Amino acid sequence: MSITTKDVSEICWQYADLQADDIKIIQEISDMLQIMADLTQADIFVDCVTKDPDATIVVAEAKPRTARSLYRFPVAGQLALRKNEPAVLRTMQTGLPTIGMRGISQEGVPIKQSVVPIKNKNSRTIGVLIMEQDITEQVTQEKKVKDLMETAEHLSETLFKVAFAEGKVSNILPDGLLILDKNGEITYHNIAARDIFDRIGFRGKEIKGKKIVDILPELDFRYDVLAEQMYIESQLAGLNLVFTSVPLKSSDEMAAGALMLIRDITEIRIKEKELMLQTVAIKEIHHRIKNNLQTVASLLRLQARRADSDQTKKALQDSINRIMSIAVVHEVLSKEGMDIVDVKSAVTQMLDMITHSMLDHEKDIKVNLTCDSFTLISRQATSLILIINELLHNALEHAFVGRDSGTVSISVSRQNNDVLLVVEDDGIGCSKEDLNKTNSLGLNIIKTLVEEDLKGIINFTESDGTRVEVKFPFSFTEEVWHASFGGGR
Repeated sequence: MSITTKDVSEICWQYADLQADDIKIIQEISDMLQIMADLTQADIFVDCVTKDPDATIVVAEAKPRTARSLYRFPVAGQLALRKNEPAVLRTMQTGLPTIGMRGISQEGVPIKQSVVPIKNKNSRTIGVLIMEQDITEQVTQEKKVKDLMETAEHLSETLFKVAFAEGKVSNILPDGLLILDKNGEITYHNIAARDIFDRIGFRGKEIKGKKIVDILPELDFRYDVLAEQMYIESQLAGLNLVFTSVPLKSSDEMAAGALMLIRDITEIRIKEKELMLQTVAIKEIHHRIKNNLQTVASLLRLQARRADSDQTKKALQDSINRIMSIAVVHEVLSKEGMDIVDVKSAVTQMLDMITHSMLDHEKDIKVNLTCDSFTLISRQATSLILIINELLHNALEHAFVGRDSGTVSISVSRQNNDVLLVVEDDGIGCSKEDLNKTNSLGLNIIKTLVEEDLKGIINFTESDGTRVEVKFPFSFTEEVWHASFGGGR
């Protein structure tokens, strides 16, 4: 379980190198640890800086209630040492996330840690948030695999040396490849690695024979860069690089060197940033459209108040409801940022708006909604919202004439490859023959949206009241993909 806020504060004041504002940030994050532990089914910790550059202090912890914890005893108040938890010290000192690095817990269990920095308002790293996973079984399996491979060790070494001496295999790799000896010195690099080093400032300089930590100071946080498999992302000379290191060991378990792959992911990170900016822009566009629609609706309300004819007022109010229904879709899109609408959220907002403006408070009319959770592209969602608006408007206006109470039930469900909308009331009813004779704008809008826009069908049923069913094809896979990402697969 999580330690209390008071315990967090006391540990921070006693051991951590933090100010009052920093401790407040740590306290706020610590309050959320139990939820994160339950959600990830992993032990979660918060460590903070100390005056010792090779140690941090555990100030908060949470054991998952949804899975088995790695710990038998509390560790809050204990030190995390660099030699046991290099990922923690690496993130603390660099301010960069560290994903999937191995370590040893306070209770001697082999673990894999994912660590993200906690920063204050001055961008100083004041602590780290840690998720730990038990890799005891993985380590055991690796040992078994290694034992099986020892019989072919000499053959593998021969093939390895021949392949890389020829340079034919390694130089067709798109990633940079290094071979390090037991001292961390580079004994081989391929063409791609040479190109990366040229771009980070080593053009024309000899790389072979140099230590990797001299070329890449980012790796200097470890005492032994060859000890274990690593995955590190770093920024060097404006490039985003990922380093993956795999240790090479001799038959007596001594470090013999390492293989290191270097991948340039700068373009990927640029695309991610562009996508993020595009998402923000899309949200802003939908927000402005919503505001403009609301402005138009406000102008129509002013016009309706000045209208002398009840028929004109009704026509204006109907237009207002339709405009606001479309505005609801853009309201949802302004929050989501993509061209995909959460149907349940949009329908709920639309019903709140319509019932607030149309329900006669002197009558006991109830509107019930049952809606599955699924998404539609905005075009389909807008048509669906408008159809519900028209059907609900028709029911509230005509179904309960001369009655003081009644119920309108709305159901929206996903049925395999179709979407089914059912709007049903227990009012005075309306025969199918009467509906066919009706030439109202609302009914024409419904038929047009269902048949032409959604390519669906509509069916009116006579019962104690009126039941309307609308069914149209759900085409998420292709249409949402193109609407959201603008291209093929």
